[in-house]
Amino acid sequence: MEIRLSERRIMTEITQEGWKNKALSMLLAQLTSYVLLIAATVIPSPGTVPIIPLIIAALTLAAFVVFWPFRGSMLDRIVTLVFGAISLIFVIVPFPTGKVPPDQTAADGSVLPWYSWALAMGLLLVVLVVFSFGRQMAREKREHLIRALSHAVTSGVAALAVAGWCFLPDLGAMLAKGTVAGTVALIILIVLGLALAVASTLWVRDADPDPDIRYPWIGTGLMPVMLMGVTIAATALVLGRIIG
Repeated sequence: MEIRLSERRIMTEITQEGWKNKALSMLLAQLTSYVLLIAATVIPSPGTVPIIPLIIAALTLAAFVVFWPFRGSMLDRIVTLVFGAISLIFVIVPFPTGKVPPDQTAADGSVLPWYSWALAMGLLLVVLVVFSFGRQMAREKREHLIRALSHAVTSGVAALAVAGWCFLPDLGAMLAKGTVAGTVALIILIVLGLALAVASTLWVRDADPDPDIRYPWIGTGLMPVMLMGVTIAATALVLGRIIG
């Protein structure tokens, strides 16, 4: 009995071999997520709030938490979900700001949503790092401290970033103007997306997810898509200053 329990504990410390051969399925999940997020931008939303992209981004976040690609407790997943939800809220709710650069204001004088969201993300990122570090330090037993901290921060950053996809309709309108800056930005985004796709094939092979999680490779595939959200918002912010 003791030998069996020991073998079981060992099995929970290694990656199941079958998950290392899921690169193709992982890329398919990644491509599906990209298609849904991009398709959401062409569906008209009532009013100025990007309802459809917001819903798809929220579903992506939820799927990431369900198909968790890391080691960790249920609390880690809940914290990730909370940070992601707050990020999505700031797509709609303006972040309190002081003086705003003129090129980051709309015609009616309101703050451009991606600029407001970027300010909120700066604060949330600091809170995430401090909270994750403090939580790890509060553990009575600190085995695998570096791994646990890196997993917590990585998942939190991905959750914060996914809301950036909500600004793709605005970015698409800028790119449609056909400027040189817009073309260069589009090429950079495509290259970054491809680079993350290649990197994710290495991540899924070296992954060490919780053995109790089903299909963790889906979460690995969603992570690059979520991280690309911050590049969408950053590109909208930069192009907004260049081409208006």
